Order: sequence, then C-alpha cells, then structure tokens
Amino acid sequence: MFSSVKRLMAEGGFWGLLGLTLAGAITGCVQKPSPLPVAPAGPAAMASASEDAAEPRDPAAVAELKRATDFLAALPRFHIRATVTYDAIQEDGRRLQFEKFGDIYVQRPDRIFADIRLDDGRHRQLWYDGKTLSIAERSRNLHTQVKAPPTIDGMLDMAEELFKDPMPLADLLYDDLAPLDQRASEADVVGDSLVGGRPCRHLAFRGATVDWQLWVEQGDKPFIRKLVISYREEPGTPQCVALLDFWETPERFADGLFTFVVPQGSQWVKVLVTPPAGKGVQP
Repeated sequence: MFSSVKRLMAEGGFWGLLGLTLAGAITGCVQKPSPLPVAPAGPAAMASASEDAAEPRDPAAVAELKRATDFLAALPRFHIRATVTYDAIQEDGRRLQFEKFGDIYVQRPDRIFADIRLDDGRHRQLWYDGKTLSIAERSRNLHTQVKAPPTIDGMLDMAEELFKDPMPLADLLYDDLAPLDQRASEADVVGDSLVGGRPCRHLAFRGATVDWQLWVEQGDKPFIRKLVISYREEPGTPQCVALLDFWETPERFADGLFTFVVPQGSQWVKVLVTPPAGKGVQP
C-alpha cells in the first residue's frame, strides 16, 4: 500500500540528511489568537495601531535573532545533535511524517563532519576538510568525493548548487549569518516558551515563500533550540520541525574527526552527481 510513498525531501542526495532547509527564502510567521472584541479605540490608540501595522519587523525580534546569530558566528567550533521530523504530502493528499537524527561537528573556517541516520535504517556521513567534500552511504557501502572551496561558506554554496537538494541546517553553519535577518520581511516575538525544559524566547518570521519559527535559549548562551519551517507554496503546506537538544563547544575535537578514510569494502561511485562548471571537479 505504501510502496510508492513520496517523501518531501530529495533523499537521493546527501543534503536531505536532516531534511531541513530555509531554502534561500528564510522566513517565519506567527498565527496569534484572535483578540476579544473591544470598544472602539480613541485617536491615540488608532495612531499606535497604525504605526504597528506599518512596522512588520518587530525590533525586539530582530535584536533577539541578532543576539543568537552573533553568538553562533563567534563560536570557533561546535557540535549539534538534532532530531528532525518532516511532512511528506502524498499525491492523494495524505500527510505522512518521517524522522532523521544525527550529529554535526563544525570547526571554523574549514572543517565539517556529519553523521546522520534516517528512520528507514539508512546511515550517511559527510567529511569536509577545507579541500575535499567526501560522502559515504554507509548503509549501502558506497562513497564518493568532490573537490571543494577552502571555506565552509564556499563549500555550502557549492553543495547547494551541486546536489540540488535540501541542506541540513546549513543556514546555521555559515560564518556569515546576516541572511537570516535580511531575508525576513516580517518578524515577531511570540513570547517565552520552554523547549526540553529550557527557557527560550519564541520568535517567528516570514519571507517570500516560507514561514519559520525559532526558539532561542535565554541567558548568556543563546543557543537555537528549535526550528519550525512551513513551506507555504507547497501543496498541503508541509512542515519540518528540528529539535537541537544538544550543543557542545569543546576546546578541541578528536584528531582525525574531519579526515575521510574509505570504509572497509566500500565501493567508489564515480558519478554520484554532475558538478556545475567552476564549482567542483570529480577527482
């Protein structure tokens, strides 16, 4: 019955690992409860309401986002453990949900390692060492490599174009996090909220085609603890929900973490993708 189930994210490529992307249209919305009826407001209140309507970006929301992104961009290295659930809208309108979970290790400016497991048993890994992007499909004993730019930002840009596939939490891995603010046409503070028992500030944003919400941990370490992305223009408005329940900022990572070693018995896949001109070359 479910032999032809369609998943939302293109899982044939590596960037569907966590099934979460802000898709170049980083946004978020908030649907607040309708207020109770009130008596007509006087001129002063009406003027205030007019000013609020004219300012779709709440300065408090923008400031809280900047606090979180400045903190994250300043970290020389970090380790995230995330669980992502995402919708897959079927041709008959059914909404199915799938899950992915794993770890991402980042060492600026030129190291990434990711270890991801999908709910159907697949196991995928990625290594980036400032020169080469290496990918292993451990569940099928396959691997491949492409030459990559010398920085994380350059590699992520290359990979987005190269694989034509959603990138796992990639918007949080860049050195330059300014687009998280620049692409939001609306911004709002929803209020205080608990995520895994941690006090957070719930923010909501809207962009051209995507709505997104973000929960920022309160205190002097504003880790992002949750993301929700709604794809407004996709049939059924599918969502992705990411819980970032573990953040680590160690003094150093283990030697060899970012070094790819061909798994025993793994088969080289000569043409996994077709590199775009000037972006990557199959070795």
